[in-house]
Amino acid sequence: MKDSPLASLLWRSLRVYQVFGANTDVGKTIFTTLLARTAQKQWPHEHVAFLKPVSTGAEDEADDRHLARFAPGVSCATLYQYDVPCSPHTAAVASGRLIPSDDALLARCRAFAAQCAAAAASGSSNNGWLFMETAGGVHSPGPSGHKTQADLYIPLRAPALLVGDARLGGISQTIAAFESLRIRGYDVEAVLLFRNARYENDRFLAEYLMKNHRVPVSSVAAPPTRAENDAQRDEEAMRRYYEQTECDDVAGQVLASLHGNHERRLSELDSMAARASRCIWYPFTQQSLVGPGDIMTIDSAHGDYFQTLAPPVRDDASLNHNPSNNNNNNNKDATQAPPPPVLRASYDASASWWTQGLGHSNPRLTLAAAHAAGRYGHVMFASAIHQPAIRLAETLLAGMQNPRLRRVFYSDNGSTGTEVAVKMGLRAARTRYGWDARQTLHILGLKGAYHGDTMGAMDCADPGIYNEKIEWYEGRGHWLDYPTVLCRDGQWTVLADENEGAADGRTVAQSLGCSPARVYESLHHIFDLPAREAAGEHVAYQRYITRTLERLRVQGRKFGALMLEPIVLGAGGMQLV
Repeated sequence: MKDSPLASLLWRSLRVYQVFGANTDVGKTIFTTLLARTAQKQWPHEHVAFLKPVSTGAEDEADDRHLARFAPGVSCATLYQYDVPCSPHTAAVASGRLIPSDDALLARCRAFAAQCAAAAASGSSNNGWLFMETAGGVHSPGPSGHKTQADLYIPLRAPALLVGDARLGGISQTIAAFESLRIRGYDVEAVLLFRNARYENDRFLAEYLMKNHRVPVSSVAAPPTRAENDAQRDEEAMRRYYEQTECDDVAGQVLASLHGNHERRLSELDSMAARASRCIWYPFTQQSLVGPGDIMTIDSAHGDYFQTLAPPVRDDASLNHNPSNNNNNNNKDATQAPPPPVLRASYDASASWWTQGLGHSNPRLTLAAAHAAGRYGHVMFASAIHQPAIRLAETLLAGMQNPRLRRVFYSDNGSTGTEVAVKMGLRAARTRYGWDARQTLHILGLKGAYHGDTMGAMDCADPGIYNEKIEWYEGRGHWLDYPTVLCRDGQWTVLADENEGAADGRTVAQSLGCSPARVYESLHHIFDLPAREAAGEHVAYQRYITRTLERLRVQGRKFGALMLEPIVLGAGGMQLV
């Protein structure tokens, strides 16, 4: 799953909020204007900005024009304006203008936010606001047509404001939009909508969302009906609407809540590592050696990247962000570098211990997991069956195309799965060869392997950093040497010249009786097993294995299972076998 390694939109100097709508024409721009106007009034020395990443329709009726007209002093920008009034993916094609890739759109959003953070940090208060308004509804497509906006903007990790629908059917529409955002990891911090005396959607939603999700709902009177063919009259009516005391009061309460949430989020991120060092027992860790500075604080994850708390910068690094002598900076373009973001993108190189082959926060997986949780929750599996389990088992068996494999065993973790598999193998071998229960059975495996951190799984690997200091560790097996694959000096090589762990000091090549190093044209040639077998490269391996097994048999040792990690020994050192 490839995604841009963008850092999330979080700065100490800037509160960023993304405004979504439960539908089109529900009042996103009016509520955003209310919030921006009120932010200017309550924080007069702060930088307030508005961004419309994608806008459709006539340019003279664009949302940034509305903001500029009724909230003068707010820095407004639109990244992509398409003059056809329809869904962004359709408008982009019909307008004949540039269609940005999803990554390019996100990069420009972040660049604008960084400029706002710099402008905020240069002001007398060192703070600011940015409201980013989406187009249409939550699932209106982006310009590329590849993703809906709910999926598109996930990497930005901006807290969300949802403008609900006050019309007939709006309760269902608003809840559906809220859940679409929630299930994708958005923090919806407030729901805003107009009051409608006939339908009273705001009353139901306020009780429902607070009771079920602890999300506040705020409402104001609906704006005046738009005057037909009288732009001046319409503008005057809207100006009077925005100047109502109720609008200021409600917007002020919402902003106060958002400001508090921003401060709490920063405090939580700053304190988590210290709190974790006091109360979390970490796996594979000498606890006394782990302090707060050694713990990575993860705010979120998407694609192949974590969003992690960036280390604090030196005090002198913030000199470029001190406010200038001019206190009236609200409309000044940022000319200096932005302040350091709170979060940074960190590559998840281990795929979170080999579990994220499809990437983090994959919407399709999220929805599948949510569907299963909603349908089943957690149900017992002993002598029971349900649809996902039988379908997955049948799919796995069909895909393997191996007549020897006829059943699937489910386990909730790798260590347990390892021990169950070994238990099955040992019992099958004992039954097949007529061994009694008093005879000791071992396993065959590869040196440097790792199969889990429970006692039985540890015994399935040779002594190493993961097991040799454990009191009950016995190492119940024999572990074979093997060559490794690596790219050295630009050449793909099968290497067998190491002697790590060899008691007799011999190299792997000496043990196997093969060449210390063999160079191949490409990785494909290494995996071309028929060609390599035709060249007789397998003979040395075959002889080594046969010779080893004969020696172990003479010693009276018995083996009931073979454990191989195909292609990669992961935790054992990322060895390509």
